[in-house]
Amino acid sequence: MAWMSVPPTANDRPDGWGIQGEVCPWRCSDVSPTSTHAISCPSQHIRGHNATHTAQKRCLQRILRQHHVSIVRNEDASVFKVPGYRADTVIDPGCLHFSSAYRNKGIVLDTSVRAPTASSYLTGKTNASNTDGYAAGVGEDAKVKHHTGTLTSSWAFVPFPFVQESYGRLGKQTSLFVKELAMHSALCSGGGKADVLRKAGLAKRQILIELSISLARELAERVMAYTRGARMLGCVAAPVSKLLGHSAD
Repeated sequence: MAWMSVPPTANDRPDGWGIQGEVCPWRCSDVSPTSTHAISCPSQHIRGHNATHTAQKRCLQRILRQHHVSIVRNEDASVFKVPGYRADTVIDPGCLHFSSAYRNKGIVLDTSVRAPTASSYLTGKTNASNTDGYAAGVGEDAKVKHHTGTLTSSWAFVPFPFVQESYGRLGKQTSLFVKELAMHSALCSGGGKADVLRKAGLAKRQILIELSISLARELAERVMAYTRGARMLGCVAAPVSKLLGHSAD
């Protein structure tokens, strides 16, 4: 991940992205346009956070279908009683029939991608960006708070945050769901106890790899969109990144 660790340079010179100036070309904040800002800039208009969110949501829905979840619905509003309230992904009751926690419950998955280097995660906790799953955990708590009162325990559906950091790390609740999904998939395939546990481990590994690959690909596209947009604004943008096929020459 060399493109995630391009060091900042002096303000009077282009940084590792080759973008001139002291602040982001979109003036979204007073931060320098470093590599970490390029993947999380909320103001760049070509490929913003909505595209990243959609890419991860679609990836998760593909994974669910691959692992024996029979009914997966996208952007469904019928499970809510509030006009305009929608769910990213809805799993109908009974579709995770081998899950001890969710066999009789439908699940409302709320997908999110969080950048652990964002300023909101760097305040109040030392080295928050270096803590595995910290930003994802904050995102999960925010999602739970958002849905509290809209989906209640008496419903047939339960809200579940699915939060992934831009470095690929998952929150605790998200990891728990992945574990349940992997075990459900393994039990659907059948076999003895040892065989099921082996299959569950393989399924979990496959799920995590697919999520990470999808996010890495999407963030690479987002970085290229950032530099493309910078050029449209008259800035010099030539990122140095082995991942994106560029060199330092």
